[in-house]
Amino acid sequence: MKTAFLFPGQSSQQPGMLSTLPVDNPEVAPFIQAAEHILGRKISTIDTDAALFSTVNVQLALLISGVISAKRILAGGVHADFVAGHSIGAFSAAVISGVIRFDQAIKLVDTRARLMEQAFPSGYGMAALLGFTQNRLLPYLEIHNKKHAAVYLSNINAKDQLVVSGELNSLTALIGELQKAGIQKTKILDVSVPSHCRLLSGISDVLKKQLGEMELKAPLIPFASNTTGRLLKTAEAISADLSASISSPVQWYDATTLIYEMGARIFVEMEPSGVLSKIATATFPEAKVISANEDQLSQLVDLWKIYQEAHVS
Repeated sequence: MKTAFLFPGQSSQQPGMLSTLPVDNPEVAPFIQAAEHILGRKISTIDTDAALFSTVNVQLALLISGVISAKRILAGGVHADFVAGHSIGAFSAAVISGVIRFDQAIKLVDTRARLMEQAFPSGYGMAALLGFTQNRLLPYLEIHNKKHAAVYLSNINAKDQLVVSGELNSLTALIGELQKAGIQKTKILDVSVPSHCRLLSGISDVLKKQLGEMELKAPLIPFASNTTGRLLKTAEAISADLSASISSPVQWYDATTLIYEMGARIFVEMEPSGVLSKIATATFPEAKVISANEDQLSQLVDLWKIYQEAHVS
């Protein structure tokens, strides 16, 4: 029974998400020390309520949490056959797959987040849409964008779970139009930047240059692409995906569906868990979905082993 590690992106962050980590744990301490050395500040300054209003702190906290969570689970005897990271989670996935080092990821994510925050300090954001497929939404976007500031399709998380980005006023207007059309649910997300659309193409260029100056390695674990939904097996392909993702829609549904079709029946979401676990549970009802939790780490490992043994027998 194959296993996929899932790494969450923005909107999954929680105040105190790093503060509960056991800093003396051998799977935790090196990463905290490395992060604090590179950033020049304590991680306790990153995950407070106030700090998480910053895109920079959110993305760094998610990177650190995702990598440490996966390292501790791997140390418990769990193995991963695939890795998939949603948006910023892709950098954690790239570390665990062996393509980039943790220190490289910290520098890349710090650059990425700072440029995003500087480019769009206010007035922009993203909205989640539930109940419309991509094919049903696109005609509404085409009509809307002829009268308003452009709104872009940014995430395809499930067949009927999409995310759009753009100016907040235009997003609000689109939501009103979709509500009249009978959409099930809409929500403006707690995100201040219109991610995964052409508005951020300049940031992709900067990341491409920065990645090009780094020594990368071939992945040890197949890596699910954000931009194509396919599995990537070379450092060059993953590097291109990491840089392009910020200005391209996240093809999460295609990526996880491919992983499922290739035999993954256990999906383990790294901390802070919740968002991706719900999507996987709804999309793949026959799969086993496990959410990582600091208080239940040993139970997670035991549960994974039970699933494996049951499949063998």
